[in-house]
Amino acid sequence: PELLLATFTCLKCNLEVSGIEQQLRYALPQVCKNPQCNNNSRMQWNLELDKSIFCDWQRIRVQESPDEIPAGSLPRSFDVVVRDEMVEQVKAG
Repeated sequence: PELLLATFTCLKCNLEVSGIEQQLRYALPQVCKNPQCNNNSRMQWNLELDKSIFCDWQRIRVQESPDEIPAGSLPRSFDVVVRDEMVEQVKAG
């Protein structure tokens, strides 16, 4: 599964921070929103799995058909990432 929206708990004051959008890398809150805490340590957060949003994903490699390229050439290919209802829909060949 891919993490889309994360909910974290501050390990210093137990404040829950939700809606942390994940884009291409694992992102933690920058600083705790509790004015008395101001936790800004990357090691002081706990990911709340049951309160975070995940989706299925799959990487698919699309390649030119070897029958349609000149002799001696290598087929070109590229990767596509599909999510949610598109996972497991593509058939090889």
